[in-house]
Amino acid sequence: MPSKILPVLAIWLLLRPAWSQSTGATDPGYNCTSTQSCWPTTSEWQALNTSVDGNLFATVPWAAPCYSSSGHYNSAQCSVIADNYANSTARSSIYGACETLNWETCSGTGCALESLDPSLPPLFQTCSLGSLATYYVAVQNADHVAATINFAREYNVRLTIKNTGHDYLGRSTAPNSLAVWTYNLQDMIYHETFTASNCPAANGKNIGEIGAGVQAAAAYTFFETYNMNVVGGNEGTVGLAGGFGQGGGHGIFGPSYGLMVDNAVEFDVVTADGKLRTINECNDPDLFWAMRGGGGGTYAVLTAYRFQLHPAIPINVFAFKASFSLLSSSSTLTSIMTAHANNQTNWSNNNVSGHAYYFPDQVEMYLVLPYNDDGAQLKSLTSEFQTFLTNDTSLTITQNNYTTYPTYSEFLALTQAIANRLTPGGDFEVIASRLLPRDLFATPSNVSALVDAVITGMQTNENVLDYFSKVPTQVIMTTPANHPDTQNATGLNPAWRTALWHLVYSSGWVKGISDFISDPITTTALAAVDPVKALTVGGGAYVNEAHFEEPEWEETFFGSKYDTLLGIKNQYDPTHLFDCFKCVGWRGANE
Repeated sequence: MPSKILPVLAIWLLLRPAWSQSTGATDPGYNCTSTQSCWPTTSEWQALNTSVDGNLFATVPWAAPCYSSSGHYNSAQCSVIADNYANSTARSSIYGACETLNWETCSGTGCALESLDPSLPPLFQTCSLGSLATYYVAVQNADHVAATINFAREYNVRLTIKNTGHDYLGRSTAPNSLAVWTYNLQDMIYHETFTASNCPAANGKNIGEIGAGVQAAAAYTFFETYNMNVVGGNEGTVGLAGGFGQGGGHGIFGPSYGLMVDNAVEFDVVTADGKLRTINECNDPDLFWAMRGGGGGTYAVLTAYRFQLHPAIPINVFAFKASFSLLSSSSTLTSIMTAHANNQTNWSNNNVSGHAYYFPDQVEMYLVLPYNDDGAQLKSLTSEFQTFLTNDTSLTITQNNYTTYPTYSEFLALTQAIANRLTPGGDFEVIASRLLPRDLFATPSNVSALVDAVITGMQTNENVLDYFSKVPTQVIMTTPANHPDTQNATGLNPAWRTALWHLVYSSGWVKGISDFISDPITTTALAAVDPVKALTVGGGAYVNEAHFEEPEWEETFFGSKYDTLLGIKNQYDPTHLFDCFKCVGWRGANE
């Protein structure tokens, strides 16, 4: 947990008072800690364990076997952990780890290993829980979720919800909490013909169903056996039904089919009263609307997610990689990014998506078109841009080719390898982002201002640690460019509907770096988006991929829908049992 935010969270967790919602219900705070007399007794915890069929566990940090003083020391286990420390699959498979160390540790406390060489023995630190929950329930079904919710409500214990730990804002962990861990909800079902719960309007064909713990790679592979594609993302270890599927969920099918929330049909959830509900556009429609874009961990615990599938088609990719001199960095970046931006409107209109990674001295770009051909359509749409890049004599080109991947899961092998290389887990990371609307791409002067703002942000964000670790600035072209949501079917921030780019600045550091260095990195990352913010006044950022210190977070994350989302939150969770950092109704905003 970055040190700048620790005082705010610590005061909030320990001192927050009860307060009343518009419903008249009283918020007890859910702030009982293990050092207070209100904390459940051993026998009370045992009663919870019995009610969840023995699935209550005391949290053990992943790296505890590497600490001789942890009570869990095991040199053989430690070697395995060290070998897999940056591996997202390994990190997502246990409760005691997160994708990044920010939210696994807390201001120097925790149980982390050296990011650059995890095999080194840990020095000058004891092993503690850091930001992890004191106890967690590895829920196997909705009844376990209900029992856990009821226990937290009865004993005034803070509740957290963790899926895979892909979390840039620290929403899935908190100290002195009881966690619902959804990883084991792994059911997957294909409904060729789907009958919704008491809702003929939601009936459909080719509907997928996944449990809350199903990860992306497993879902893609499973539904491909039925010749169907999932509107998923670029990393195979992301839990599709968690924050991804409730906060937006962008991927290469964005221009073609919209986001994950656009394809949602029905959810099974457990609300704050411990009630199991199946919600859709007919049953609890307000709650269904809010959970389609209003963020995870806020309204209920989702246990099953049903969504529209689409016929499987080949994935065509143009891949380009090149380096250039730092002496020509500004002019080369300007030239490439301007050409990129000039093509973007046409690409988006024709369902081309993808990712571009810009560095001070190199560029990687992957333009993607899901299309049932041999790649001819993508070549036609991008040939002029490819020729421009090929003829740029300032570039040293190392990749410049078109490839067709027969299946989405085969394409995922490419994107997962890129993610593992450019944004590995097991270190500290901070990001800042902005959704950039169509009008910035409409005229030459607008494009010029956009490119200048993005590059200025890159230059602001550069520091020694970023340069040596090669942290990219990402231009992500997976927005629902052709899906305006004219019926207001989702609670998603409207800024998504006009955006062509999801711009992400990244920074990071490793264990052992002092606050003197890490605090400026955190601050600078937020400052990097200031130039594009100036071009997008009243605009937004993706709630799942943004800076945790974003100041105008209600407007930035949720836009004009925040007040409606808050009203639904207060209706279904009047005492704010579900309370996560800068989520709708976050208590910290009221103190």
